[in-house]
Amino acid sequence: MAEGKCRWGILGAATIARKNWDAIRRAGNAELIAVASRSADRARQFIDECQAAAPQPKCPEAVAGYDALLARADIDAVYVPLPTGIRAEWVVKAAQAGKHVVCEKPCGVDAGQVRQMIDACDANGVQFMDGVMFMHSRRLEALRQVFDDGVSIGEIKRITSQFSFCAPEEFKTGNIRTHAALEPLGCLGDLGWYTIRFALWTMQFRPPREVSGRLLSTLQRPDSPDAVPMEFSGELFFDG
Repeated sequence: MAEGKCRWGILGAATIARKNWDAIRRAGNAELIAVASRSADRARQFIDECQAAAPQPKCPEAVAGYDALLARADIDAVYVPLPTGIRAEWVVKAAQAGKHVVCEKPCGVDAGQVRQMIDACDANGVQFMDGVMFMHSRRLEALRQVFDDGVSIGEIKRITSQFSFCAPEEFKTGNIRTHAALEPLGCLGDLGWYTIRFALWTMQFRPPREVSGRLLSTLQRPDSPDAVPMEFSGELFFDG
């Protein structure tokens, strides 16, 4: 890394990437070098909009194509906010290019795909980190202390969590989350990732004994090959 700073690239111009644009700007030990999209114009538009709202000390470069960004020698790590359906391919390519990876959630379509990504990072000596922000906050460390002190909270019998939002009509017909090839897990991956993750964290990542789930409704934008979960209810059962 250059002068103790981690030099970053962003693969994709997704809306969620705006948060990590700002996080890199505020980190103090990081520098955003470039943003890649399928076209240089799309990358440049993303940079212009982000730079107007939260300017980087040095304006990042717009790069056409993800391969071109991964080939750069002046980038140490990449943030990957690409759709889940194509994410694994580019995480593996980033690892093979020697870049550390922060991967947006859900990291993969299934556990096998996530294992493929982690194995690629291990094989190439780079770090893999998922982009679930609350997992890396001091607030969660403080909660862990309260949970484990044996005094503040009694025996855990049930964990209940919910995550929802009110989607406008244009979300239903045009958002990537309603396209089965881009986000095949729908709400289960987009929102359920958080609720499941928090339950597992509470249980010290002990695997559940049994899992049940119920698909309540689906959504399918006009160009999607299949429907995706729009509403889902699930339960994890732990020993004890």
